Amino acid sequence: MTQIWKPQSPEVHRYWLNTILEEASDKLTDWETNFISNIERILDFGWILSEAQEATLEKIYAEKTP
Repeated sequence: MTQIWKPQSPEVHRYWLNTILEEASDKLTDWETNFISNIERILDFGWILSEAQEATLEKIYAEKTP
C-alpha cells in the first residue's frame, strides 16, 4: 500500500530552518547552504514546500543538528 504524504506545517519548516541556521550553518556544504537559502525564500513568500523539498530539509536538519 502506498503511503500518502502529509506535509508538515510551515511552522515546523521554519523551526527546522532556524535550528539549522543557528546550530549548524558552519557544517553545511555549499549545496546545502544554497538549498537552505532557497527554502528560506520560499517560506518568506508563504509558499508550500514540495514533498521532495520537505524531505531534503528534514534530512539536513536530522543530519546536521544535535
